[in-house]
Amino acid sequence: MATSKTVLILSVLVMALTGCKVTTTDSRHYHPDSDSFISGLFYDARDTGRHYPITSWALNSDTEACRNETLYFETNSGRVRVYGSPAYSETSFRAAASELERRVDGVLGRFQLRWSDFVEDRSAAAPYPRKVIGCLSPKVSRSEFVSASMAAVAFNPYYGQWPYETGQIVTHELAHFVQENLSRYDASYSLLPYWFAEGQAVVVAGEPVAPVYQHYDYDPLWDVTPHDAADIPYRFEHYGLAYRYLEKANGTLAMTVLLEMVQILDWDGGFLGEVSTGESRAFVEAFNSAGLVDHRNNSLTFQRFRSEYHDLLNSSY
Repeated sequence: MATSKTVLILSVLVMALTGCKVTTTDSRHYHPDSDSFISGLFYDARDTGRHYPITSWALNSDTEACRNETLYFETNSGRVRVYGSPAYSETSFRAAASELERRVDGVLGRFQLRWSDFVEDRSAAAPYPRKVIGCLSPKVSRSEFVSASMAAVAFNPYYGQWPYETGQIVTHELAHFVQENLSRYDASYSLLPYWFAEGQAVVVAGEPVAPVYQHYDYDPLWDVTPHDAADIPYRFEHYGLAYRYLEKANGTLAMTVLLEMVQILDWDGGFLGEVSTGESRAFVEAFNSAGLVDHRNNSLTFQRFRSEYHDLLNSSY
């Protein structure tokens, strides 16, 4: 499964040693000129045989809504395909496809990847590994607007209700889409701690990150799953702070390699389950094998990062 590129990077590192956040209540809406939408054509899966993904391990409750839909819009590049009910407007299909097509390259760039790299490194077990699949889903609320899974990105289907912050929200959710495709092979759930997944998406989307001197205000690394998180909106700024610390000390490419290593361990199958603190064994093993360092260039294990988080942040400014 692993590509030659990933194997090479992994080998070098080993030898060297190696739900979603954004919501909106803004009353303003997003209405770009429909003439600027990406070109493409409508098709019916009953004619083409290209049906929407149905594997439950790669979908979430929002993206499952398109399982029985056969109508889809595909951009001329062939990279993006959006499924949905014929009851939704043509504009909604085109707008969703245009958002995905226009933003995916910028998101991949933040992961130090080109489209060809992503296709190569993405799990072959994912449905349509050479596509970004979209879904116009009635399960996605107006306040949430977009929701990403490994197989697809779901949009609220009513274009007239799309929020002013559409671009930033789509970027955040595409970051989750890329994360899941780089870090999972066929695991039935995300292998990334909640704080890491959200923190990386916050940084990729250019959302606010907590100032370093405020690190004592929250303990982000305790939020292994969404159920662990306190009902405090500013926690996402602290997820971003925790992730940015790692990226700043190690570089963006190292974070992407970390995701790829998690996928390799998932494919290997020898690192199932969780460690005592709740994180997946695959993530912890990958973190400890990635040769990561702190801001002083000292070796950084996951256990040390978790136990010394505030001391590390306190001495980094």
